[in-house]
Amino acid sequence: MILSRTVVIKKVFGKRFNIDLFIEVMSKLENIRILIVGAGIAGSALFRRLKAQGHQVDIIEKSPTLTNEGAAICLPANAMIELKKLNLVDQVMACAHQVNQIEYALSNGKTLAKASLNDAPLNKAPFVALKRDALMNILRKDIAEEITLDTCLTHIEQTGESATVTFNNGYTQHYDLVVGADGINSHVRGIIQPDTPLLKHTVTNWRFITQKPSQDFQPVYYVGDTSLFMIYPISNEEVYCYGHVIDPTEQYYAMPVKTALNAVFANYAAPIKHCLDNMPDNDHIIRGGLKSVAKTESVYNNVVLIGDALHGCPPSLQQGAGMSLEDVNCLADQLADNTLDLKKVLVNYQQARSARVAWTVQESNKIIKLAGLGQSFIGRLVRNFIIRRTGPANVVGWRKLLAEKI
Repeated sequence: MILSRTVVIKKVFGKRFNIDLFIEVMSKLENIRILIVGAGIAGSALFRRLKAQGHQVDIIEKSPTLTNEGAAICLPANAMIELKKLNLVDQVMACAHQVNQIEYALSNGKTLAKASLNDAPLNKAPFVALKRDALMNILRKDIAEEITLDTCLTHIEQTGESATVTFNNGYTQHYDLVVGADGINSHVRGIIQPDTPLLKHTVTNWRFITQKPSQDFQPVYYVGDTSLFMIYPISNEEVYCYGHVIDPTEQYYAMPVKTALNAVFANYAAPIKHCLDNMPDNDHIIRGGLKSVAKTESVYNNVVLIGDALHGCPPSLQQGAGMSLEDVNCLADQLADNTLDLKKVLVNYQQARSARVAWTVQESNKIIKLAGLGQSFIGRLVRNFIIRRTGPANVVGWRKLLAEKI
């Protein structure tokens, strides 16, 4: 059991001093020692919360500098709800752009379905988007100097009560808890799941920021036969663009990024042409491939996974940040409960997150499969019928997440 200083004062100094009681209580006072691996969204947010709780927390980052991978980020309502718990909503809203509607359209611009984000339960919090580096600057404010850079783990040895970690500099340290927050290509997950490779979706994707096609622009997802292009406003002047194509032979991945983008989306509607004509230089276009974790088990004795290390998957539901922040607050809330020992904390965390995490990964993968139906004529008819009947696929998922049905 971990006791707070307030509890100590009440137990010891609220009555006649008792040395035996003092020793007993002080032995329970020592907060647990925690290592956070990864200083991205999940790691930085968790560090903020645990430091505020008084735990002994170390945070490491494998990169030699605090760079930000990714152009921009979309934050659905559940992400904003979690940011409110971190007292960061005002800071995020000051540099974000709020949207009120989602549209799915064919590649020629013809609307398939629209959904308002002002209807319950979607209206529980604003839906916004902003540059990724702006979000990271907010999360890392006042903690950047405490992040140990150019550092990663090479080994974790667990006992019943602690974990001994070996760092890439050969140094070893004992921790009560190791938190893997090091992304979808998590080294921590690789150590504790050595025979569980990521699932690859044979999809190449690109992300970049460019000028907005027109004023009063709401997010639109254009779906083609084997490709998709999203335009999401992040300010009054700029939009976040995401495009992907089914690419089993990686022919488009091998092309120069601008050549590939123009080849895949040449016949798309005018707003996409505007974005392609105003693409940034190659260094500011991020190319990748869609992957998913194979397992969503979060606790391995004294090691716990959060963020994309736990539930990395395609951005179909745009839940990378939202689910990560839910992980952070769930784990931190459990650690703040002074009546629980660490084992019970981790049991509670896994039980609280298990179904929701597994559903989110499965649903995100399912949406990718839905998009893939466009490869055949019959498949396109089925896909388009489903979208017209049920609405934008991501909004369908958001409703379930916000209604807390899972």
